[in-house]
Amino acid sequence: MRCAHCMFWRRVDDPGPELSVDELRKVAATTPPLRTLALTGGEPFLREDLWEIIQTFYETNNTHHIQVDTNGLLGERMAETIVRFIKLKPKKYLSFQVSLDGLAKTHDRLRRTPGSFDRIFENIRTCSKREVDYFRITVLTNVNRENVDEIEPLARLLREIDVPHVYDFVRGTGFSAWDIPASIQVEEDPRDCGLPPVEQLEALVDQIERIDREEGGQFGQWIEQLRWQVELYRGEYIPVPCLSAGRTAGVIYSDGSVTACEFTKPFAHLRDYDFDLARLWAGPEADKRRSQITRCRCTHSCFLLTSHQEWLEQTGQVQPFAPGEGVPIG
Repeated sequence: MRCAHCMFWRRVDDPGPELSVDELRKVAATTPPLRTLALTGGEPFLREDLWEIIQTFYETNNTHHIQVDTNGLLGERMAETIVRFIKLKPKKYLSFQVSLDGLAKTHDRLRRTPGSFDRIFENIRTCSKREVDYFRITVLTNVNRENVDEIEPLARLLREIDVPHVYDFVRGTGFSAWDIPASIQVEEDPRDCGLPPVEQLEALVDQIERIDREEGGQFGQWIEQLRWQVELYRGEYIPVPCLSAGRTAGVIYSDGSVTACEFTKPFAHLRDYDFDLARLWAGPEADKRRSQITRCRCTHSCFLLTSHQEWLEQTGQVQPFAPGEGVPIG
C-alpha cells in the first residue's frame, strides 16, 4: 500500500536493510522488560519471521504486551499468528491494531488499493471470532479531511461485529509538532492528505465520545488525548508535557537506527552498541537528545498517551505499572 495519509512514505518506499532476528534477539536480551512493544511498518506481516520476533520478545525480554499495527490484508498470516500465540501460552498480551480509514470507497482511495476494505473487514471479522485469553483486535481510524464524515457509519459497522474502535488524527511535522529544534526535526508530511478544520475536529471528538459511551465507555483516556490534540491545533498548551519521548518510549527503525520519537532524526544506531539497547539508551547520544527535546509539543498519539499515563503515575492518580499486572483481554 502507498497510503495518502502516511507521513513516513519516503521511509516506507525505501526502508533499507532490516534487522535480523538474531540482532533483535540481542536487543531483547539487553533491554529491561518492556511494557509495550509496537511492531509497525510498512506492514509487519510481510516479514515471514514476524512470529519469531514476537516469540523472542515474550521469552527473552518478558515483554508485557506486543501490538502489531497492520493494514489487515494478510489474513492467513494474522490467523497463523493467533494459532501460534495460543500454542505458546505466554500469559502476556497480544493485540492487532488494524487500520480502516473510512467506508469502502474512501478507505480504498486513501490506501490506493481497490477492493482492500472488503478483504480487511472479513479478516477482522474472522480474527475477532477467536475467543483467546490475552488477545484482542481493534480498529484504528486515522481521521482526515477525506473521511471525517464517515466516522459514525464506520463505527456502526464495527459495532455489528463487536470490534473496539479507536481514532487518531492525520499528522505530519509541518502541522503537528512545535518547538522541536530545526537541526533535529525530520521533514515528513503526508503525500496528499490533511486535517479537517479545527472547528470540525472539536465537534468530531464530541461525536466520538458519544459513540464510546454507547459502546460501554472503554476509551476515556484516548478521548481525552483527542481533546488535547485539538487544543494543540488551536495553539493552546495542554496540562501534560512530553514525559515519554526519549525517556520511557523510543523508536527503533527497521534498519536499526534509533530516535526519541518519529518527529526527530535518529541519534544513534544499534550496530554501534552491538545491539545493546540499554547501553545505547544510557549513552551520551541519548543524553544529548533528551536535553534537546524538553520544550517540544506534538499531537503524536503514542507519546501523548504514554506521557498521560506517566503523568497519572507520577502524580499518584494511578498505581505505577509492574510487569505481570493486568487481566486477560480476550
